[in-house]
Amino acid sequence: MATNNIPDMLIISQGSAFMVNSLENNLKKEGIYVTRCEPTVREVDAHIDGKDIVLLFAGEFVNNSAGLLSYIASKCTDECNHFCIVGYPAEIAEIEKEVDVSRISAEFTRPFDMKEFTEKMSAIAFRRNVAPKAGEKSDTSNGKRHSILMCDDDMMFLKMVQEWLHEKYNITVVKTGIMAVPFALNNMPDLILLDFEMPVMNGPKVLEALRADKKTAQIPVVFLTGHSDKDSVMEVMKMRPQGYLLKSTKKEDIIASVDNFFATGQWKNIQA
Repeated sequence: MATNNIPDMLIISQGSAFMVNSLENNLKKEGIYVTRCEPTVREVDAHIDGKDIVLLFAGEFVNNSAGLLSYIASKCTDECNHFCIVGYPAEIAEIEKEVDVSRISAEFTRPFDMKEFTEKMSAIAFRRNVAPKAGEKSDTSNGKRHSILMCDDDMMFLKMVQEWLHEKYNITVVKTGIMAVPFALNNMPDLILLDFEMPVMNGPKVLEALRADKKTAQIPVVFLTGHSDKDSVMEVMKMRPQGYLLKSTKKEDIIASVDNFFATGQWKNIQA
């Protein structure tokens, strides 16, 4: 992991392409320590421990590397590291067949703008928010965008709401409660939208774990629920979260609810 506040990154790539050299040089200029290795389980296993970020520079090898891809994603999840990808659309699509998209912190589709890539990777490495692009609204007085962690086992719902909110907020999505707790501890999001019903570690268990740690105890949590009847809502509110959000809520109302929360510090529940 980072020492002396210097982030440690592993770039996994096949050979020594000009593009990879350019990426490495730009990242080093940002103050990031970079190591490279070949895309084999043996090589990755020898270099991945202790890395803050793993950047996979995709190539033709991804078409026959299901085991390698799963191994990298699993290691990154277990150690709460960021797993990022660079590749052409077909390569990224191939990776997403083998790796749960909730495990991927960032994707960069070739061709891409090197400056934007460097800024985004630097922001991830130093755990800071990315400033809004020209024309985007800033949602805090200091020019930084609020960060939201969304946790739900329904990836379709996650990706849909992420698309609705990403222009105003920095959104991270995870599929399990087991992934949500360490991410929250390491990244301290400004708001957590948390599915109430999930397998293995459900919303209440996640909230208990967050409140048990002084560092995360005060992070606002809003439960996501698909049930709007009175008994279900009362069950959701027993643990006194910041509030609840019905998954059937319209796009404009979800956006308005999040905007209002960051403007007032209070979550306004929308009745069915």
